[in-house]
Amino acid sequence: MEHYGFLYDLLIVYAAAGLVVFAFQKMHIPAVVGLLVSGMAVGPSGLGLVGDQEDVQLLAEVGVVVLLFTIGLEFSLSRLLTLGKEMLGIGLPQVLICIIVPTLATRWYLGSWGPALFAGMLVAMSSTAVVLKLLLERGEIGTPHGKIAVAVLLLQDLLVMAFMLAIPLLAPDSGGRAGSPWGQLGLGVGVVLLILVGSRFVIPPILLRVVQTRNRELFLIFIFLFCIGMATLTAWAGLALALGAFLAGLAISESEYAHQTLAEVLPFRDTLSSLFFVSVGMLLDLQYLADHLALILATVLAMVVLKFLAAAGPSWVFGYPMRTGTLAGLSLCQIGEFSFVLAGRGLESGILGPGDYQTFLAAAVLTMALTPIFIGLGPSISGNLERLPPIRGLSERRRARLLADESSLPPESLGDHVIIAGFGLAGRNLARVLRGIDIPYVILEMNPDSVRRLRGQGEPVLYGDCARPSVLEHAGIDRAKMLVVVISDPQATRRAVKMARFLNPGLYLVARTHYAQDIDELRHLGADEVVPEDFVTSIELFDRVLVEYQVPRNLILDLIDRVRSDQYQVLRSARPVRLDMPFSVGEGAEVDSCLVPEGSPAVGRSIEALRLRTDTGATILALRRGGRDLINPDPNVEIGSGDVLVLFGDRSQVDRAIALVAPETDRPAAQDRRRSLT
Repeated sequence: MEHYGFLYDLLIVYAAAGLVVFAFQKMHIPAVVGLLVSGMAVGPSGLGLVGDQEDVQLLAEVGVVVLLFTIGLEFSLSRLLTLGKEMLGIGLPQVLICIIVPTLATRWYLGSWGPALFAGMLVAMSSTAVVLKLLLERGEIGTPHGKIAVAVLLLQDLLVMAFMLAIPLLAPDSGGRAGSPWGQLGLGVGVVLLILVGSRFVIPPILLRVVQTRNRELFLIFIFLFCIGMATLTAWAGLALALGAFLAGLAISESEYAHQTLAEVLPFRDTLSSLFFVSVGMLLDLQYLADHLALILATVLAMVVLKFLAAAGPSWVFGYPMRTGTLAGLSLCQIGEFSFVLAGRGLESGILGPGDYQTFLAAAVLTMALTPIFIGLGPSISGNLERLPPIRGLSERRRARLLADESSLPPESLGDHVIIAGFGLAGRNLARVLRGIDIPYVILEMNPDSVRRLRGQGEPVLYGDCARPSVLEHAGIDRAKMLVVVISDPQATRRAVKMARFLNPGLYLVARTHYAQDIDELRHLGADEVVPEDFVTSIELFDRVLVEYQVPRNLILDLIDRVRSDQYQVLRSARPVRLDMPFSVGEGAEVDSCLVPEGSPAVGRSIEALRLRTDTGATILALRRGGRDLINPDPNVEIGSGDVLVLFGDRSQVDRAIALVAPETDRPAAQDRRRSLT
């Protein structure tokens, strides 16, 4: 068995990781925390089941390389530009605060500025893996606080490169290849520039030749060769392997091969990077944790409070509502996975001592484990904060500044209007339609920049959270005819629906949701209509599919009506009718089909007696009955229920013919279809 010791260790590691992650998944604890805990369990301070940690550490290092490579791949300059304001206005202050405060606080404790500054760098990073996973699961990735969190995380990930380059300068004994820390830094910067230039001008033509072979194995081999080659080059320069991998991914991120590369590498990343987190857990000394529990808990508290304020404060100053800043701060109050990479390098370089490393490791794991709890309690915490007198006064003063220029929209002038909460694509389209038919409307928007821009365009826009009673009252909720909630935050949508129904019981309330499973809850809270995005998408999809298969138009409308009448439950459609009869018509003329329903005025009448051409202008080209097609049917043919009529004419003629053969009055859900947002 000694010849297979490494395989035995891997078996133990993956078995423990699988069991712990499975259990943590049931408790809604992030997988990263489960991997760290499984490492503690099988490590030397736990059960001691892993005999040779060095082999596991080696594979874990490869996992870090692949992880950083994929992070580089996922970067996009266009995405960075769209989040530029949040990155610079919120992300940069957040990072600076998280670096400066720990540096000043730990200067005396750690003995010198180098380790203190390094401690600040460790605290500055938040967990991209944990935060993005939780936001995606909760459907909050597109919310204002979700966008802030993503912007800050992108900036932090981008700063990993600078932090790694700074390690030689912070190390107490940095002889290095170049003879001094600055010389080693210069060598590292030179290697980084060499990689970037080579990636720009040398790698693309080589990669093109590889792609032209259409050999998946060759493509994958080249990608790993490029990734590991760049990592090796940075390691030779005295920098981290992961830095080279990150640069390699960054170099490919803007190419047309980025998506395919990411798809090929992701399985390897998830498999190998899990070993890294397990190996970090194995390094945690549980005895040290027990002996220094008070210090570790105090460190956790200090980290969480600092990181919360560092993200929430700039968000509030930047003009975002209290709730948005609070939720963003709670999302970013943990230590990130890249801090583990930096901490390992700091331990190797002598910047951190073993005790400091253990303290940081334990505190970081606890902050990650607490993140789901903080995010789940976010709405309650933000509500309690908003009720504090100083914060409430600050919010009202900030809102008053934004309301100062709203004299063009006095509350007494509003009545029988539509309130549009949220001005994304759906809100813009709705406002355009309402403006075109002279229906008054008011827009509620939480982004201060959007408010100023829309106000400059002459739009009737108010700044504020649509879930707050004061904002709804300012928008004239008591005199409004309708409220349409089309915001991205699911929780804010629920709160807005509940509050609006309380303030105006007679209001007609339409809410958009991302998922069909939210329909019942929103209806229970008071929404008259709930339009789930996935339902609208499914309607568009099956409408186009059935049209392509020449299913009669009235049958398609019946199917849509049936889905709506079932309150968006599973589609229970009749067997569709397919017509394998191609027609070629001139411009302006159309061919459509119509299923004759039971009770139709056409049932029992001949084609001649129906007088379809005389009354509507449309012509019956064909009739399908029982799988048999009658082309140019005889005028004396009697029409029966279940027949399919193929109609020819312009659009209005065909529509009139369908209305005659299959009146909408026979379909109880037709009114719902006419007022649908689709």
